[in-house]
Amino acid sequence: MSSASATATPTVRGSGAIAIVATMAIAGLWGAVQLWDDLSLPLGVVSNVWVLISLVVWALYGFCLLLLVWRPARRAQVLPLGVALALLWGGFTVSHIAGTVNGAVQRLAINVSDGGDGTWTTWAIAPSIEETVKTLGIVLLAMLPAARRFGAGAGLVIGALVGVSFQVVENFVYTLQAMFDAPDQYGADLVDMLFVRGAVGVFSHVVFSAVIGAAVGWFIATRGQPLGRRTVVLVGAFVAMVGLHMSSNWASQSHQSLMYVALMVAGLVALIAALRWAKAVDAPARPDLSDGPQGR
Repeated sequence: MSSASATATPTVRGSGAIAIVATMAIAGLWGAVQLWDDLSLPLGVVSNVWVLISLVVWALYGFCLLLLVWRPARRAQVLPLGVALALLWGGFTVSHIAGTVNGAVQRLAINVSDGGDGTWTTWAIAPSIEETVKTLGIVLLAMLPAARRFGAGAGLVIGALVGVSFQVVENFVYTLQAMFDAPDQYGADLVDMLFVRGAVGVFSHVVFSAVIGAAVGWFIATRGQPLGRRTVVLVGAFVAMVGLHMSSNWASQSHQSLMYVALMVAGLVALIAALRWAKAVDAPARPDLSDGPQGR
């Protein structure tokens, strides 16, 4: 068998596993409450009907993304608890923590700079914060573990689930903010967000955290291999995805439409490559019978 398949994942048991589950569940629920509280201003202005429509539309969008993850999740034997915690972590914990830290960094940037509104932090700083919090959730789920064997494939799926839920919640928040800023064109705001962030930007967060997750899973499952090589792969995947995240945020913020589309295509290529790589490294090695007895 390959080292990825033959090496068991280091996990926590008993009270340690309970502590991780409880921590992730509480953090997710707390994040949901805080996020809803942060949205009190747009929720108080935007029509309740359009809030509900936006919520349903983005929930259906998320369901479609989950269908794409379903087959790899079954192949990687990701457990239902892992799916639930990954969705909770990405959608609410990451959204709340990243939003809070991003806001603090933006205020700091405004205070220490001579001018500007600090919006550059949304592409220069925010991606590293978001991907760091997402990766923390993937590592916690690996420790349970959230799959029967946490290799590259399971890490990719867990990362994709975290990314899907974060992407859906973020898109819903941006939609409400757009409706709050332009209260006379709710329908146009929703369609615009569906096109830009939903259709064109589909290969964004789900890709970023999926590729990092695959690297985390491989790093854990191959702990018998040289640490330097494993670290290079893990750090390389993280830096590459943060860089892709930064670039796509900058292209969107700067209205560089062609570049934004090109980066989404690059994300699709990265996702396909990660899927093929995860499948290859997780597959058991076939025995070499070239020197053994031949069948008759």
